[in-house]
Amino acid sequence: MTSPALISFANNALYSSMVVFALAMLAFVAHLAARAPRRAEARSAPRTDVLVGAKAGAAVGSDAGSPEADVSLEPAGGAGAGPAASGPESLRSRQWGSIGLTLTYLATALLVGSVVLRGVGVSRPPWGNMFEFATAAVAAVSLAYSVLARRNRWEWLGVFVVAPVLLVLGLAVTVLYTESHELMPALKSYWLAIHVTVAFLAVALFTLAAAVAVVYLLRRRREERPPARPGFLESLPTSAALERTAYSLNMGAFILWTFTLIAGSIWAKQAWGAYWQWDPKEVWTFVIWAVYAAYLHSRATAGVDARKSVYIALAGYAAVLINFTAVNLVSTFVGMHNYSGM
Repeated sequence: MTSPALISFANNALYSSMVVFALAMLAFVAHLAARAPRRAEARSAPRTDVLVGAKAGAAVGSDAGSPEADVSLEPAGGAGAGPAASGPESLRSRQWGSIGLTLTYLATALLVGSVVLRGVGVSRPPWGNMFEFATAAVAAVSLAYSVLARRNRWEWLGVFVVAPVLLVLGLAVTVLYTESHELMPALKSYWLAIHVTVAFLAVALFTLAAAVAVVYLLRRRREERPPARPGFLESLPTSAALERTAYSLNMGAFILWTFTLIAGSIWAKQAWGAYWQWDPKEVWTFVIWAVYAAYLHSRATAGVDARKSVYIALAGYAAVLINFTAVNLVSTFVGMHNYSGM
């Protein structure tokens, strides 16, 4: 049984979250703009990125993922505290960052409430079609960021997370929206809640890691080619600290994705009578696992430049996006996992 009233409330909460996410994105943009040193400050302040690079030696210029680089560029808060910023923040920057985080918390609460209301309204787990997949996955991403951002001072990462979240939500309500319907017989299993929930958590960590990886590439390029006038990138954590953070997130996501792969095989045995059917969804799930396994192997291999390892991780995230979009929507890829509702 479905409840049109609850589904309507869920949609309204979703639209409200989009408005608040848009305001949060603007606040994070203002935060990054305020982080950039003013012209007078840039002339008088010492070049901390150059000093750090000189002390680190080859760490900045070559293998930032090596143990030697990690020791010289360890953030003040320790390995588990997340990357520390390279320079002091202005009061205005901190204020905009706090506003952005507060708005993100509110938007996340509205989005999670929308997902819950949708589930209650359709009397089943709220991920039976592409619209529900998208909103639930984005809710997991924003929730993971909200949990980690305050403790690790990740205001600087906000715009790199909130902007894609807002983009996916926009696509969900304009392109992917599907009316509620009953689950297909293969989905009526307790494995739906277990398998899909863990997959969402893995994708959330993969997404945060990809955002950090993009910032890492921008930051490292600026460390190798310092600009005449420092900008907000010079106020961000060092490239080595960012790389370690991306590695930690990818490691956690890889463990969860391994469970997703195994749980999916067990569920396939119950639903279709075989652990492996070479279904496109199964194949791409394994491709993602293999690419991230290659990333972790390269990260642990001495002499491999950290930037090359990060490129492998970003290739893995591209596979995640293909698995979520093309495999679900393009008829060439659609197999037994034809649950998009499109």
